[in-house]
Amino acid sequence: MKKRLLVLAALGFAGAASAQSSVTLFGVLDADVSHYSQGGLSRTMLGSSGNTPSQLGFRGTEDLGGGLSANFWLEAALLNDSGAGAATGGGLSFSRRSTVSLAGDFGEIRLGRDFSPSYWNHVMFSAFGTVGPGAGSSITQGGTNSVTKTFNNNAIAYLWGFAPNVTASVGRGVYAELMYAFPESVSGQPALNQYAGGRLGYAAGPVNAAISYAQSKGVPYPADALAGYSTYKEFNLGGSYDLGVAKLMAHVGTNNSDAAGTKYTHWGLGARIIAGPGYIPVSFNSIKQNNAAGSGGNEVAVGYVYYLSKRTALYATVAHINNKNNGTYTFVGGNGSNNPQFSGVPGFSYGNGTGYDVGMRTSF
Repeated sequence: MKKRLLVLAALGFAGAASAQSSVTLFGVLDADVSHYSQGGLSRTMLGSSGNTPSQLGFRGTEDLGGGLSANFWLEAALLNDSGAGAATGGGLSFSRRSTVSLAGDFGEIRLGRDFSPSYWNHVMFSAFGTVGPGAGSSITQGGTNSVTKTFNNNAIAYLWGFAPNVTASVGRGVYAELMYAFPESVSGQPALNQYAGGRLGYAAGPVNAAISYAQSKGVPYPADALAGYSTYKEFNLGGSYDLGVAKLMAHVGTNNSDAAGTKYTHWGLGARIIAGPGYIPVSFNSIKQNNAAGSGGNEVAVGYVYYLSKRTALYATVAHINNKNNGTYTFVGGNGSNNPQFSGVPGFSYGNGTGYDVGMRTSF
């Protein structure tokens, strides 16, 4: 009888412990047929992430009591057109996010690989986000550090105004995120991909606005060859207002370094207009470099997203890029997909380009 009581007590304790913890499997599958033409080249593709990044993830929370929680998040990019992951060789890696955190009344402290705070304004204040032919980031991230512009390895971050263990895209009331990423370089070597940045925002009712600034050390321009790195500086400011029938959005910013002629000024306008059981996204983005030619480019895009349910939608997009004064902008997509990879192909000249797609995405 005594043994039975001990077993029952142990089972009861395990049940209580598991009731205070949760683990969730989540994901998105997005596939589209897209066509791109630019600089005398064209390409038709079956891709992924035309509307939302395809992904597979696990997240969990353990209630530690007293308002504290321990959390983890593992999120991998998927290329569901081939069944592969986005890692080199097609393997699955948690390269979209891999964090462990402690959260409480003080906010949240995260450790690991995560999205850069300076990245989120490109997502939240663009009608197409950073994926598909209409991705505003094809224009607005010109002149940024290619390694740290979206994600940071070896990062420690502090968040305020967000629910514990969520995506740090938009908070509640006043919200903020600060991040520092260690370069992990040997002493005496260039501190490549060291990152320090932050984002401060306010969201309440129909209003959302945020400002961000970051500095990172990246591949040097010729003028910085002796130092072994250039210092990349990103500033952006964006806002949106939900009218009910449409959400209006705008953003402005600069990407700069300590080398002459490497300052890029960008801005954009967009809207998501409610139309039947879906919405019409429209956007215009522009960028200009302060070099001798005044190189730059514009991108205009329009589409339609039709909801079949809360989790599933059909969509279509058409976008046009216009390069000016020897601008070198093309469609870069996002999440490892929807990039026609024209750059570097013999005979390619940037000029003007057009891209369009039709697709479907579902989430779980």
